[in-house]
Formats: sequence, C-alpha cells, structure tokens
Amino acid sequence: MKKQLKKNRLPKILAVVVLGFFLTLSAGIAPAFASIHKYPETADRVMFRSVQSLRDTDDKAWQVVLYKRVKSGVVNSLNLRLVGFPGTQLQHPVPLQVAAGSREIGKAKDIWSDSDLPINVGEYDFKSIITQLESNRPLRLSLPVKGEPETALLVPPFSVREWRVLLDTN
Repeated sequence: MKKQLKKNRLPKILAVVVLGFFLTLSAGIAPAFASIHKYPETADRVMFRSVQSLRDTDDKAWQVVLYKRVKSGVVNSLNLRLVGFPGTQLQHPVPLQVAAGSREIGKAKDIWSDSDLPINVGEYDFKSIITQLESNRPLRLSLPVKGEPETALLVPPFSVREWRVLLDTN
C-alpha cells in the first residue's frame, strides 16, 4: 500500500515542478539591471552609467564603464571607459575596434586626450557604436595595449543588453 501511495505521488510532484518551471519562463519578468545608476550632476544634467568587471583574453581584469550624460533631456555624450589592471598601458590616440562575431561594427574614437586620465585608462566615444547594436550578441573589443600584439575584451550578452537599456534610459 505504501509503495502504491509513493507511485501516485511522484507524477503529481513532477507535474507541480514542471508547471512551476513553465510559469516562471512564461511570466516574462525582465531581469533587474542593478548596475545602471543615475547620478545628478547639476539641476538639468544627469549621468547614467553601467559598470562591469571583465577579463581580457590574457586573463587581465578590466573595469568597463559605459556612461552617458543627458542635459535637459538631450544626450550630450555616450562614452565607454576601460580601466586596465594591473599596470596595463593603452596606446593613445588609437580607435577602439568593435566587432560582433565576424561582423565589424566599427571603430570608436579615442577621446582620452580630452581628459586627464592615466595611461591605463581608455576613453572612447561610443555613441556611433551603441546605436548600431540590434541584438544582445557578444562584442569583441580589440584593445590597443602597449607591448601586446593583440588583446581582446569579450563583452557578454548580458552586458550588451544592459548597454542597450542604458541607451534608452532617460
């Protein structure tokens, strides 16, 4: 009798688990983008930024910051800042090559010389690049690192999605 009772329970438990799984998938709940932050700079100017920590193809850590400045509802700038650790030096002024798979997206203009940032930081005008992204496909950033033949930073789909959300944020 106990065996029969256990046999009857198993399909019910399985049905509940499967139903719960499908309800979770079909709920359409978008994930939270906790790393998009809003920073008021003046009464009419706001900065939005997304911060990620990623590793390049040589397993070196980078802080990747996509930020935009909005003044009176108009986007003034949309820049990508790359901070290399430890002791990485970037070549300036060298544009940042961006690709998605085998498709070349374009080159982001190096605007580092417009700032007083240290040599391990790259600053790029990313507006023309981000507006071309039609999906969350991973990106490959070819980093102009001094003394390195080719260093790439792979941007995963969840980061690309967050960047696309940031583009539409006001």
